[in-house]
Amino acid sequence: MSDWFLAAESDADGIAAGEFDDLPHLSVPLRRTELAALYAALTEGAAEDPKAPTGLLAVEADTGMIVTRVPAEAVEKLAEMTPRTVRPVMAVWAEAIGHDEPDALGETLSELAAFARDSAQAGRPVLQLAPY
Repeated sequence: MSDWFLAAESDADGIAAGEFDDLPHLSVPLRRTELAALYAALTEGAAEDPKAPTGLLAVEADTGMIVTRVPAEAVEKLAEMTPRTVRPVMAVWAEAIGHDEPDALGETLSELAAFARDSAQAGRPVLQLAPY
């Protein structure tokens, strides 16, 4: 399970410490590895190594949580997603994570796309809080 936040990078330490009640956020029912596979599907790149996440902003050792910046290119692609472009992404993503039913990922992908559009409108990056 991960959480996405519309927040400045300077908020990362507070997010890692659990201080984020006033920040717009979305609970994402996906592990970091599943999100890394989605980012790769969106950007047609290789999935990051979950043991060495890129965009690392904060670590909270006591709770075992990290805050990373969601890749800007992935957020842009999500924000621009249309019904025509969603199916190929779902297919590649489902294959990468071994999911037998790509259409079942559609609702989650739709929520992530809406949050990415909010990010674009607000002009703020998306930060991700997840266990390490």
